[in-house]
Amino acid sequence: MASPSAKVDFQISPTLPKTKQEVVISVSLPLNASVEDFSAHIQSPGNTVKDLKFEEIGDKKCNASFVPEFVGQYEVIVNYCNKPCANSPKTLLVAPRGELKVTITGGPKLNNPHDIAEFGTDFIITNKGNHEVIVTDRSGLLRNKFVMPTLSSSQNFEPYAIAVRNDVIVVSDLENQRVIQYNKDWVPLKQIGVEFLKRPTGVVIDSDDKIYVADHELCCIRVFDLNDHLIKTIGREGTKPGELMKPWFIAINSRRQLVVADCQNFRVQIFNSITGEVVHCFKVIFEGSDMAVRGLTVDKHDIIYITAVTNTLRPRKKVECVLAYTMDGEFIGRLGGNLSLPRGIHVMEENYEMLAYVVDGGHHCIKVLTL
Repeated sequence: MASPSAKVDFQISPTLPKTKQEVVISVSLPLNASVEDFSAHIQSPGNTVKDLKFEEIGDKKCNASFVPEFVGQYEVIVNYCNKPCANSPKTLLVAPRGELKVTITGGPKLNNPHDIAEFGTDFIITNKGNHEVIVTDRSGLLRNKFVMPTLSSSQNFEPYAIAVRNDVIVVSDLENQRVIQYNKDWVPLKQIGVEFLKRPTGVVIDSDDKIYVADHELCCIRVFDLNDHLIKTIGREGTKPGELMKPWFIAINSRRQLVVADCQNFRVQIFNSITGEVVHCFKVIFEGSDMAVRGLTVDKHDIIYITAVTNTLRPRKKVECVLAYTMDGEFIGRLGGNLSLPRGIHVMEENYEMLAYVVDGGHHCIKVLTL
């Protein structure tokens, strides 16, 4: 074994990889060193650790490689003679591929859809232009649909966002100032928040069956139990941290924090869901322009995916896309092209592949992008 006194660095190529792309770790062998003196392991999102083996490639160099499966932050640790190399560990951000896999137009056709969620082996889609919620198979073929719930018949049913947890399904009804709770057989059980909501948009259910509802007009998040009791209000109108301006979609991460698309503040805010205090917020800026944050979800590794639109009235400068960030607000990558009025987004694993289902309201379809 060689003496570990020599300073040894390692290099990674490419420095900004995408998923499914081979990443190569290279080191130059010090004098009297051999490939057996080196070891490495990768800590992937989700804290999975994988050991790597180096192979000599000539010219006193050796390589090890791996193929990242998930979007997010990786830690690369390389040891020389059982001691860390000078630049070890090194953080590597892996971006989504963002390739269009398939476009779902529905059967019958979608009309101004707003949100999509898994429902067993099917999907639920708020088909807002037709004032209905539809259930489709994975290809978009209609299985069932629901128009005005029998709970009331005031204004047109304006289904906006969906949340599903176990046997509980809730849909925000924008114009009727309420959230509808259904059972798994799609029987409407009750109205939630009628006295406290003005324009409910995003909705999510946490592990304690509390229902969080973003209110676009009141610029806050209302929290209810399943018996329609208002538990608390998070945020208020404003531009300071912890304040909101026209919130859209919301999500709960693995730390049980509330993640909010703070649309007209052009940022994402993360709240302690218990205390209501802001934990972190970050501006969303792409190619030098503020981005209005619309749809939002988090994956199983707490990567944030948002649908965003450039805050500009100049058509040639307008960008509509999906952006990925860490919970700390570090930009990972952009995916999705040719989107128009992107709204809800849902991330899931299907056939060992991570996919993003993006609601493209302007094109009346769901675009499925690879992660």
